[in-house]
Formats: sequence, structure tokens, C-alpha cells
Amino acid sequence: MDIGGFILVFLVLLALGLPIALVMLLSSTAYFLFSGNLLFLRMLPEKMFTGIDVFVLMAIPFFLLTGEIMNKANLTDRLFDFCNLIVGRVRGGLAQVNVVSSMLFAGVTGVALGDIASQGRMFIYAMERQGYDRPFSAAITAASALMGAIIPPSTIIIVYCAVTNVSVGAMFAAAIMPGILMTVVQMAQVQWISWRKQYPKVEVEVTPRKLILGFRDAFFAIIMPVIMIRGIILGWFTPTEAAAACVVYSLVIGFVFLRTLKLADLGPILSTASMDTARLFFIIAGASAMSWVFAMENLPMVVKTMLAGVSHDLLSVVLIINLFFLFCGMWLDASIAIILFAPVVTPLALAAGLHPVQLGIMLIVNCVLGLITPPVGNVLFAVANIAKIGIGTLGRALLPFIASGALILLMIGLWPDLTLALPRYFGLIKP
Repeated sequence: MDIGGFILVFLVLLALGLPIALVMLLSSTAYFLFSGNLLFLRMLPEKMFTGIDVFVLMAIPFFLLTGEIMNKANLTDRLFDFCNLIVGRVRGGLAQVNVVSSMLFAGVTGVALGDIASQGRMFIYAMERQGYDRPFSAAITAASALMGAIIPPSTIIIVYCAVTNVSVGAMFAAAIMPGILMTVVQMAQVQWISWRKQYPKVEVEVTPRKLILGFRDAFFAIIMPVIMIRGIILGWFTPTEAAAACVVYSLVIGFVFLRTLKLADLGPILSTASMDTARLFFIIAGASAMSWVFAMENLPMVVKTMLAGVSHDLLSVVLIINLFFLFCGMWLDASIAIILFAPVVTPLALAAGLHPVQLGIMLIVNCVLGLITPPVGNVLFAVANIAKIGIGTLGRALLPFIASGALILLMIGLWPDLTLALPRYFGLIKP
């Protein structure tokens, strides 16, 4: 079987609706089976294990567990109430609460689907009851959830660092400003749309006392990512140690300070986190098998040769890489696209003057946008299912937010300080 046959099998299995990890594994198995490379077929499990046997990836299960604990401890509700006090009274207040709470909750879960799972249904139907149309409610819920994959701790950032050997601390610091910029841009878009469509305000009484009490209730959730990132930057602990510390922190907060957790909650928490971890690691293992097939077919060199004739002008390189990854993001999970193609485009990016950290944030934001684009956008389908609306309807409502995301992508590629200023300030990369 040649690369054409492999791609055909891959697309057929994908069209059948099989899980993406299983699609990659089965198509890779078929490649070696029908190519007569039975020795390589026996080595396939070893290659899959090698793909997940990376120390920095050990941070992922701990971050997923932390998110589940914090969610079970009702930190989500506390964040929601605090955000409601801050931005709820402006025009389109509930939509603004949706955006701000997603930014804050991103520091708890590190996963876009975690945001959707915890807040999606609540926000969509609450907004509809207040007079927002359902497509807009679903669109802003999906778009704001993307910050869960950008703002630290981010599982996709950890995957990128595992593939490229870039510092996790530098990447975490670099992601903060783009994440905040995306939040501000989405809030501006929500404000404009809300004034145009005359969406309602949230009738909530705001007093200094309520603000202080709201901040107190949400404090433990807000401060956790700050402590984690600061600890990594100052060298107090490695990313994996930081993730483990977050688990201990969340358990202490839930059992001792807030007392919202019970021993009976630990079983469901561990079960959910374990399944999420297994699902993600299975995807990484499948991508590792698929990348081996690409290596056997010398695909990275083919792509590199194709790109060799491309101008090394910065704007041209940024546009080409973004278009390439946007296409990949329309079909592949973000982690898969990073594993397969980040090493391929890195030489071209470095030759054009892009810093590896800057490149990483650009690729991650690009892949994250793929989560809300058809035909395989996980967040797109999850939100459409929750909101009970068609993919096409939701896709049209998402267009303004996809456009603003594309603009931010260009800013990341052409404005180095947007991503590199904080890592340089903290001494994580050379000036």
C-alpha cells in the first residue's frame, strides 16, 4: 500500500464516523499489513507507546484531574457569580459573562471541551431565556471556550512542547497575552452585536460589599493558575510537579476550605478524569503511529521540498503556515495536527525569523480555531448538540469570531512581542 491508499483508507474510516484515534490506528495497521512490512507491523505498538512515553505529557492527567476536582467543588458557579458582578450590567451582559468566565475557567481546566461540559448548557439556555437568539448564544459559548485550549494550563501547549522540546514555562508565559487579547476582542464583538440587536442587560445589584464577597468566593479558583505559572517561571517546580501540586491544592480547597467535596465524590472525579486522560493519550498514540507512516513515506521531506521554493519573506511564511494548519485543523484534532506537522514547518518558520515559542502559539491558536470549523470541529459539534441547532446555522453565527481569530493569528505571526515579551521579561528565553 502506498501513501495514496493509506489516505483513502483514512478518509473512508473517518467518513464512517469512527473515533479519530481508532481511524489513525486502523489506517496505519492497514498500511503495514497490505504493504507486506509485517516486521514494522509488530513494531507498531512500540511506536505508539514511545509517542506517549514523554515525561512532560505526565502533566496532562494531573491538569485534567484538577479541572474535574475544581468543577465538582462548585468553583464554576463561584466564577460565574463573580463575572456576573463585573460585567453583567452592561448591554449583552450575560454574553459578556460567558466570555469572561471562560477566560477565568480556562485557568482551571486547560481544555476547551472542559469549558463546554461545565458551562455550555447553562449559558446557552440562560441566554435564550433572556432574549438572545439561540445561534448567537451557541456561537459565543463555542468561541469563548477556545480560550480553555490557549490560556495556561493548556494540554495542547504541553503536547507541542513534548514534540518540539520547547520550554513549557516559556510557552505558558507566551500564551497569556494572546489569550487576553482574544478575550478583549470577543468582548468588543459581543458589545457591538448586543447594541445592534438590543440584547438585554442583567438586572443585578452591584455594591462594593458584593464585589468583595464575590471575589472572596472566586479567589481560590482565580489564584490557582497564577501560583502555578509563577512557580514554573521561578523554577519552584517543573510543569509535571506543578500539575501534581494543583491536584493537591484543589483537594485541600474542596475538602478543607470550601467543604464542598465529599469522599463519595472522589470515585466519579477519578473515573471522569481517567477516561478523559485515556481518550487523549489514545489520540496521541494513534497520531504517533500515523506519523511513523508519514516518516516511512518520507512525507515530511516531501512537504519540506515543496515549501523550499517558498519565499522566506515573513508575511508569506506566516500566511502559508496558517493556511496549511487551518486546512489541517478542519480535518484533524489539534493535538494530532501539532504532533504530525509542527516538526515539518519548524525549519521554514525559523528560516523566516519566527521564534519557536512564537511559532508554537501561532500553531496552537490556529489549531484551536479548527475546533469550531467543520467537518471535524469537536467544539462545533459539541455545542451544536447541546443547543439542538444545525451545524450550518452555528457555523454562520461563528463566522465573525473565526474572522477575529484569523486576525489575531496574523498579529501573533507578525508582532513577536505579543508572545515573546513576557517570556523575555521572566528570563525564560534569551532577549
